[in-house]
Amino acid sequence: MPLKSGSYLKNRYRIESVLGQGGMGAVYEAFDVNLGVKVAVKENLFTTEEYARQFRREATILASLRHPNLPRVTDHFVIEGEGQYLVMDFIEGMDLRERLEKGGPVPEDEALPWFLAISDALAYLHSRKPPILHRDIKPGNIKVMSGGRAMLVDFGLAKVAEDGGITSTGAKAMTPGFSPPEQYGTGRTERRTDVYSLGATMYAALTAAIPEDSIQRAMGREKLTPIRKRVPEVSSGVARVVEKALAVHPEDRYQSVREMANALSSVAGAAQPTVVRSYPYLERTKVTPAQGLERDLIDRRLKKTSRWRRLPLVILIALTIVLIGVGARYAVPDLIPRLASLFSPESTEFIPGGVQETNTPEASPSPSSEFDLFPESPSPEASQASTQAPPANGTETAALIPLDTPQGGGVGQIAYVSEKSGVPQIYLINVDGTGEIQLTFTNDGACQPAWSPNGMQLVYTSPCHDNVEQYPGSGLWLISFDENDNFSDPEPVPTGPGAGGDYDAAWAPNGEFIAFTSRRDGIPQIYIVNVADGSGLVNLNEDRAFNRQPTWSPDGTRLAFTSSRGGIRKIWIMPATGGEVAQFSYGEGAEDTYADWSGDGELIVFQRREGSIPYLVTGRFKEERFESRLCQSGKVFSYPMAEPDWSPDGWWIIFETWPDGENHNIAIVTNDCTEFTQLTFDLARDYDPAWRPLP
Repeated sequence: MPLKSGSYLKNRYRIESVLGQGGMGAVYEAFDVNLGVKVAVKENLFTTEEYARQFRREATILASLRHPNLPRVTDHFVIEGEGQYLVMDFIEGMDLRERLEKGGPVPEDEALPWFLAISDALAYLHSRKPPILHRDIKPGNIKVMSGGRAMLVDFGLAKVAEDGGITSTGAKAMTPGFSPPEQYGTGRTERRTDVYSLGATMYAALTAAIPEDSIQRAMGREKLTPIRKRVPEVSSGVARVVEKALAVHPEDRYQSVREMANALSSVAGAAQPTVVRSYPYLERTKVTPAQGLERDLIDRRLKKTSRWRRLPLVILIALTIVLIGVGARYAVPDLIPRLASLFSPESTEFIPGGVQETNTPEASPSPSSEFDLFPESPSPEASQASTQAPPANGTETAALIPLDTPQGGGVGQIAYVSEKSGVPQIYLINVDGTGEIQLTFTNDGACQPAWSPNGMQLVYTSPCHDNVEQYPGSGLWLISFDENDNFSDPEPVPTGPGAGGDYDAAWAPNGEFIAFTSRRDGIPQIYIVNVADGSGLVNLNEDRAFNRQPTWSPDGTRLAFTSSRGGIRKIWIMPATGGEVAQFSYGEGAEDTYADWSGDGELIVFQRREGSIPYLVTGRFKEERFESRLCQSGKVFSYPMAEPDWSPDGWWIIFETWPDGENHNIAIVTNDCTEFTQLTFDLARDYDPAWRPLP
């Protein structure tokens, strides 16, 4: 019997209605009277000792999940003699089954962002240790919220995989049309089970028809009806991907959800028309140019692999140009100083605290430097090429080997600075605002946290007594984490003697080097150093301009940074080895600072200030560059937005904001600006947010 409306669980959850019911229990809409919010309560009526043990294990693991396309598990408990319960976020919106029943097939360009998001959520589940399999993907378990965000719900059949990727024993159900053959009878389920169900759900979304049952197909009694036979408007590439996912034999399917998503991104990007190069999403959705970037942020997920192929000859030429450039730098060590001698001090820049900087304006970059620094599309080979740190004091060059930037792993945790204790200290918080812990306890203050690529080390600046752009006399400190997230006492980063203030640290993608700002030469310059032993220390600028706030490209070959060399602060680009630079941001009369590179290397987000209110701008990193203000409409448009940091999976941007004009807090927004959440609410100033990559 389902629970009655008005009854209470644990004297906390008031049952409002039954959302769904099956043989193993029900799902309820409930109200958490303690927190005053709606929740979903999942009931499991199996109460044997084995099922109770398994339920507790699964619930504990599910409760640790943090992903923008998965509901949070907030509570789990067992009521002896009655049942077992999971409490989750209540997701408002229509499920895909209802959408299909009311509206028929979903257009391809509307459905693809949903399924790429769900793929990302599944890949996140499968990457857990141990992996988590959903095992019940179907239209009824995908909800589309009012802002267009897709959520994967109902983990009642989710199973934790043992070593080898096979699920532990327990309840499992079959949904004809959506379950692969191995999910029937005594078959063993694994990651490719979810690949099949995801493909079947895509098939249903694109055709409004359920694919033929897998068991009937395995026995030769039925054949899969081609998607384009049902809906000819579906592109052939997308149809091919979905039909491969629906292969009866697991070895014939995609071997992972990530592989399927990559294939889908590739064929979808190639299949879509691009009439306006800067805004390829415009023609399909008929949005205004002002909305182009927000839509394009979604669209770029549909356009990856096909643009990363280049002929070997082109690759050879590109690598030759790079080698010649690097060789010229080493062969002529005084090249940069000689170039710097061409500059003459002509302008000053006001710095908080009354310090004035004399800097050197520089002409706009030449076409040749733009070609080198802004390639139309990097090749995979170039992305994996090893870059070299310039030699320091005649020592042997240290290798910088770019590694893959963590992608598609959910949103996890955030480090940020708060003055709630009276002195700036660094805190760690879950993206839903829970689980906050303090990481630093120094009387000198700590700020500017920056995570290593694997999320297991955090470098920061201290002393730090305020949120300013320069920290004279400061140094860099390192905290290390173990697998249980216990963290070490801080240790100084060996940046060598003679530092006049080191700050603005940024990790290289290989996790060995950091770039940082230093005043050891009297003015802010960008340096690089090996974090472990202090080797390879070198000034990448060696000019008279004021340079600060470096950020690495995901392939480790370039640095974006703030420079006042043109008389006003702008974002510039230079090779990771130093040398020739090129201007990236161009807003007339605006101050541009705090750049951060997107995980795929295609976009750079930065802070722009033309008056008293800063906002965020995103620029495309290619030959045909453009700039567009982020969140150009809605409530978020009017909010101050400062110090942006992109999430590892590219779906969210975290930033500092103060909507009331006074109280500085941390907030996040989706890259299409449909979801905005404020994370901190204390009256003290909060700033310097940094997204933690998943370990």
